[in-house]
Amino acid sequence: MHSLALARKHQVKQGIPKQPIPKQQGAVLIIALVMLLILTLLGVSVMESSVVEERMAGNNLDRNIAFQAAEASLRAGEAQIASFGNRPEPVNGVASGSVSILDTIAPILGGNTASWWAGQPETWWDTNGIKYNKKFEGTLKEPRYVIEEYDEVCDGAVDPTIRQCKIIYRVTSIAWGARNSAVLLQSLYARRY
Repeated sequence: MHSLALARKHQVKQGIPKQPIPKQQGAVLIIALVMLLILTLLGVSVMESSVVEERMAGNNLDRNIAFQAAEASLRAGEAQIASFGNRPEPVNGVASGSVSILDTIAPILGGNTASWWAGQPETWWDTNGIKYNKKFEGTLKEPRYVIEEYDEVCDGAVDPTIRQCKIIYRVTSIAWGARNSAVLLQSLYARRY
């Protein structure tokens, strides 16, 4: 046992001399914490950007679905006009399921525009609009449309079997997306009776 202790003492004497331990001031710790803070802020910023982009994509999808539903409703209004056997008698104002005379639908109360469709609430459309009997997935409810008699144009058709005048109708449709986006579309549709 004594020889083992002697060998160890001998190794310590011949070994590398002890270096003084430098005084640590914590600079590495401070730099590491600052870098960690910068990386955390960068990560949070990227996450917020991703959330905003996801919301934008969701809103875009919602508006696209509402647009498709409004367009389908617009085509349903045009199909209704095409199905008329005789020219319908237009009414003053608006009545659900009828054809209105142009510019007799009152604009929203307090509105500064002559365009009656600008700013009409959903309840107005529920009462006065013709319901397109199909609910689209991703919409709040069935889209609605209104038909107005827009103009009568006589073009002097040479065929005696064809009436010389055609009636032009304006179809206005609206649909609502699931996130409260609303799309309003209009088209003109002409036909002879």
